[in-house]
Order: sequence, then C-alpha cells, then structure tokens
Amino acid sequence: MDKINKNETNSDSEEEIGLGGSLIVEELETYKYEFYDDIKIEIEGQELQNVNIQPSTGLLPWPASRVLSLYISKYKEEFIGKDVVELGSGVGLCGLVSSKYTNFTLFTDGDEKSLPLLRDNVQSNSNLFNNKINNNNNSNNNNDRISIERLYWGNNQPTLDSFKEKYSNKYNFDIVIGSDLIYVDASIEPLFFTVDSILNTNKSGVGKGTFYLSFLDRKNHFPILKSVSEKYNFTMENIELNTFINYEASTMARMFIFKRNNK
Repeated sequence: MDKINKNETNSDSEEEIGLGGSLIVEELETYKYEFYDDIKIEIEGQELQNVNIQPSTGLLPWPASRVLSLYISKYKEEFIGKDVVELGSGVGLCGLVSSKYTNFTLFTDGDEKSLPLLRDNVQSNSNLFNNKINNNNNSNNNNDRISIERLYWGNNQPTLDSFKEKYSNKYNFDIVIGSDLIYVDASIEPLFFTVDSILNTNKSGVGKGTFYLSFLDRKNHFPILKSVSEKYNFTMENIELNTFINYEASTMARMFIFKRNNK
C-alpha cells in the first residue's frame, strides 16, 4: 500500500547547486511513499501552491507520478533490464522506481530550477540502484546505472542533439516514461517529437519502443493526444487504473501506454 507522510522543513539560506546555478529552497517537505515490491522512497519537494506563484512546477510531486510509479512497481517485468528515459522528471519519483529494475535510467527535465532537487532526491535514494551518482556539474557520466540531464522537447533543440550524441551509442533506449507532462494541447506535439526521437535511437530496429504516460486530464486532451500519437505511428492503449491503483485516485487521472507500430 502506498502511503504519504509530510514533514515540513524550512531553509532560508541559498544553497549552491550543480549545473552552474543557485536556488533558494524554502518550505521543502519530506514525502514518504511505499509501492509494490516493498519499494520505499523518501523525497523532498514543495507543497502545491497557487500555480501563478509556484516557483517551479518541477519542485513538487504531482499526483500522476504516484500512478505511474505504482504501475512500474506492479508490472516490473516490463522494465527489468531495459534502458529508460524519464521526461519531465521533476522530483524524480517515477525514475527512482524504475531504476530498481532497469539496466539504465536517464532522468531528464527542461526546468533548470528542478535539477538540483532532482539530483538530491536521486542521491538520497541511491539504494534503489545500488550505486551512488557522481554529483558534479557535468551530470553523472561515470555511473553505469543512472544519469541526469537537462532536456528540452521539440524540434531543433540543442539538448536533444546532445542527448543523441552522448547516449545513443552506449544505451539502447527501449522505454520512455513520463507523468503529468500535459497541461495544454500545444505541448503534445513537441512531447511526441521528443519521444519519437529518443526511441528512434533504439538499435534493435526502427519502430520499436514504448512510451508510458500518466497525467490528470484537466481539459480533455484525449483527441489531440490520439491524433498526435497516431501521427508518430503509435498505438494508444488506455490502462484501467483499478487494475493496479490501491487508493482512490482523482477522477481526472489517466494512464496510457503508447506502442510503436512497425514502420
């Protein structure tokens, strides 16, 4: 059973962070989770505030990350030994759960403010992948199980080109995961462009790979989601939450699995 306990901690000091920046961390809370397969995770994040004043959407655990994390731990056989990319990692919950099973997990986020907290959360839960990350300003190049990178979605993005150059020859990315990545319809096209680009680096053959996505469908994104996924040659499968969720989830909660059609 999944549990969440929050213990408020405060820090008014400015802390130096990796990736060449600094962050003022205020009112961080500790979130404790339990998932299937006896997975226990403790992470830090902010409590959800008014979206107009939230310092960064990547600094708090979103509801859909709990959904996807439960799925991963319930159906771990789908992830064992795979090379996985998480998009929009935020505080890192889903990637941490997957790292227990995968050959390699790459945490990514385009929000620079979230990366230091993501790095801290991965470090504090390194028991899941039995290896400490190399906490430096150039991500984690020396670790063979985990890495963290800044990655923007869409065409003509230097970070996506850098990703391909850095990782495509070393890892065979079978799976992309993401939670609460969709807030507006306009984000769906660049999201699937990025997913498609990542899975196209799979050396086992064009047209393979799977994208696992959970989100709260606040504005009926389904028609655009279906249209764009088909454009990129994915078959969309709606997953019934009651097959793995062990709590009362939001009525807006959705989970989809997108599988590549052979091209």
